[in-house]
Amino acid sequence: MTKIILILFVLFLIPVNACGQDTETAKNDKTVLPATQIDSSRGVILNITLPINGKSSNAILRTLERTVASLRKSELPVDQDKSGTPIVGSNVAKETDGKNETRPTIILQLNVESDQEIHGGGSSFGACYEIAKLLVSEKFNGIRTVAYLPQPIRGHAMLVVLACDERAAADKTDMGEASIGETNITKTEREAYFEISRKRLTVPDAVVEKMLDSSAVLMRVETEKGLRLLSAAEAETLGKTESFIDCPSVMIAAGEPGIFTAETARKINLISRISNDRVELVRELGFRPDDVRAMPIPGELGHAIRIDINGLINYDKVGAAMRSIQAAVDQKNVAANNRLYSNEKIGFICLNINSPGGDLTASVSLASFLTDTQELKNVWKVAYIPYQARADAAIIALACDEVVLGQGAVLGGDGSTEFSSKDVEDAKETIREIFSKTALRSWSIPVGFVDRGTEIFKMTRTQRPVMTDYFCEEEYNALADSKDWVRGECIKNKGELFSVTGGEGEQYVVDRHAENFAEFKMIYGLDDDPLLVEPGWADRLVEVLSSPGMSLFILYVVVLALAYDSTGLGIGAFIAVVGVFLFFWLNFLGGTAGWLEVVLFAVGVLCVLVEIFLLPGLGVFGIGGAIAIITSFVFATQTFYIPRNSYQFAQARNSMLVLLLSSVGIIVIGVMITRTLSKLSKPKNTDQIEEREKLASYDYLLGMNGKTITPLVPAGRAIIDNKPFNVVSDGDLIERGENIRVIEVVGYRVVVSNDMS
Repeated sequence: MTKIILILFVLFLIPVNACGQDTETAKNDKTVLPATQIDSSRGVILNITLPINGKSSNAILRTLERTVASLRKSELPVDQDKSGTPIVGSNVAKETDGKNETRPTIILQLNVESDQEIHGGGSSFGACYEIAKLLVSEKFNGIRTVAYLPQPIRGHAMLVVLACDERAAADKTDMGEASIGETNITKTEREAYFEISRKRLTVPDAVVEKMLDSSAVLMRVETEKGLRLLSAAEAETLGKTESFIDCPSVMIAAGEPGIFTAETARKINLISRISNDRVELVRELGFRPDDVRAMPIPGELGHAIRIDINGLINYDKVGAAMRSIQAAVDQKNVAANNRLYSNEKIGFICLNINSPGGDLTASVSLASFLTDTQELKNVWKVAYIPYQARADAAIIALACDEVVLGQGAVLGGDGSTEFSSKDVEDAKETIREIFSKTALRSWSIPVGFVDRGTEIFKMTRTQRPVMTDYFCEEEYNALADSKDWVRGECIKNKGELFSVTGGEGEQYVVDRHAENFAEFKMIYGLDDDPLLVEPGWADRLVEVLSSPGMSLFILYVVVLALAYDSTGLGIGAFIAVVGVFLFFWLNFLGGTAGWLEVVLFAVGVLCVLVEIFLLPGLGVFGIGGAIAIITSFVFATQTFYIPRNSYQFAQARNSMLVLLLSSVGIIVIGVMITRTLSKLSKPKNTDQIEEREKLASYDYLLGMNGKTITPLVPAGRAIIDNKPFNVVSDGDLIERGENIRVIEVVGYRVVVSNDMS
């Protein structure tokens, strides 16, 4: 039976799966956010948080000038179909006087923080005027500017809105009351508003006047030449030269603020379109959502940091990443490159992902954090994937502003966890919200990374601007202009997860490629390595202890402690128990072990004990217990029980290979240790030992019979001549309670055998 126990612990040495590790570590202390390069897109969206003041306006001005310079460097040709019609991908085709012209586009999204009661009011007139002057200057000739208002807007930020070529707003948005919070609008301020609005020739002076002065009256007047919006004085003057079709009516009376709903604003040309989210807006402007770059506006040049997400995704890992990012953007003490940094302005985050996925809910939580956190709106977030970001890990990557894929790296596809239909349905709503409302991407492909039931098609819009995009049936049906789209090939079939491999085939959501981290730094102009924001000491300790090498070492210690406990005092058994506890605890923290594995292990141990002490010789409980223990250790190192996808089958195959090699390795080590102990136990000079140990001579025991009181593995204790002695077996393992005979005595070393013949 002792042999069965030894075989059991030889076999339970199981492999610990691990994904590839990152190849780069931060070396330098400090990195400055470089000037942004827009080398593959002619569409940029800038997030401007209201109110605008002197400090923020300087950053906005610098970013606008830098963006225009980058767009002018990007002179991409317009692709054409067979008929000569421009095909819009990263270029924008706009019909002007019957001709198609390509115009780079800058979208200024004016965001209002949720706790602002006056909808962005409080912006400085001087700061807004400087931005407006730049937007209408010659520097922006050939650049289309679009102001997007997803929330109600008040105050002098309206000056920036008026300075743009086009304006768009969500349907529940209203705008105006530029003078909110001010008792007196100076003549200089009034003339500045008219100067800017007249540059665009789209908003009547009377509308601008009403936004500035609530005491003014805005009249609606219809003549033979059409509908006009005029002040009371203008209406009176016009009546002397033109005939009114109807009597002039008051649109907004004196004393009422000059506020316009989105629908009203569209009718009076204050805005040109109503778009409820950025994805809808950029499509209407002629872009695929993935072809528009999101550009943050940092308050000043900031440092770049790097957050590593390696291995299985779980809530502990996601929580640690969120805490590290939040501490960095809050300018609190940040542990990076073995130093503490405080008050370091962050402008660039590299999310270094190397993960087979894991917990879908945790991944969606991190994606939501990256897109919804207000402090991250002006931080440029880039996901760098050197090896893999499978299944739900791809959701995290797409929540960043850009995705950089290594050569041969995998984005999406089968991962470590096979999600239930309930998990997928619960996550889909949040994913749609993230990517249709917040992130600048379509939501079909992100959902396709985790939902096998989603089919995705390549579709082409036949109406100008012509463009190609990728939709599932549900997103396609939700399009306002769905009738204008023609379905093409299916790029993701049911029953599989969507995936992209770096350098192979169409890249879809991938923005750039990098062979290694050095090339990644070169792409973004990072002279030094980003600050590697490290977890706390407790997180680092757990990460080291739960690494594949450490887990393997723990299991070796457990096996050897049990197999070669020569004290007879149970020290080896104690070490084995501690090792097993540590193994399960670390895998609990790693997200691969649960209570099922613990129960299986306990049942296995119980069966082995029954075999040893209650029903020896049958072998059923021993074999069953061995299988349960082996199974518990296998399950504890992986997220699945039965492999169901290609990734899991590959992991299971690797596990079996490592199991075989590990078993052979531990057998070899065991044989070597046994031989070494046997050689060390044989004295080189028997006469010297007998002289040194003559006071403890046990020669009289030679030939006597006795009984073991502990297992001999190979050493232990036995009763001989009615006295307890430390004894050593002649090579075979001898169980407790067996009859033995002393076959050799050398000094104090008593060798026994269970062969009584």
